[in-house]
Formats: sequence, C-alpha cells, structure tokens
Amino acid sequence: AQKPSIKAAKSTNKKQAKISWKKITGADGYTVQYSTKANFKGAKKVTLKQNTVTRTLKKLKSSKKYYVRVRAYKTIGKKKVYTNYSNRKSMRVK
Repeated sequence: AQKPSIKAAKSTNKKQAKISWKKITGADGYTVQYSTKANFKGAKKVTLKQNTVTRTLKKLKSSKKYYVRVRAYKTIGKKKVYTNYSNRKSMRVK
C-alpha cells in the first residue's frame, strides 16, 4: 500500500501549525503524529475520520522544533489497517 506524503508543515500563528498531505485513494481516514523529538517518543496523535488532507495543530510550544508524520487507514470489517508512516517533516513553531 502506498503511504501519504506531507506536502507542507508550517507554523501559521503563535503556538499553531498547519499540516497538509497528499490524499490516498481508498483511505477512510488519517492519523497525524507530532512530537518535539525526532524519534517520536511520547508523541501526540490525532485521528481524522473523514477524508481531510489538512489539519491545524493547536496548543504547541512556542519557538520549538516539531516533527510530524502522517499515515492513512482503511477500515476492513471492524479492524483498521494502516499504511506506513510518511517521511517525517520538521518545522519551527512561532
């Protein structure tokens, strides 16, 4: 299965960042993971059910470097089947 690729990740306002990624055909939703650590230890996760390709992350720490990555999922029966995560992208929060 193909994995999503992040198109843009940048800080828009103070303590906020907007992430956008390429749509995966047939995906039921996406998981966005973000962290201040490159290895994503203790990362926060947002699951998006509808097929959105952008997300604004709020309540981030100001002037910190964040790493983000995205994966798609498809629901088969009652089970979610995930793709691999996209390559990580880093950004500095305003």
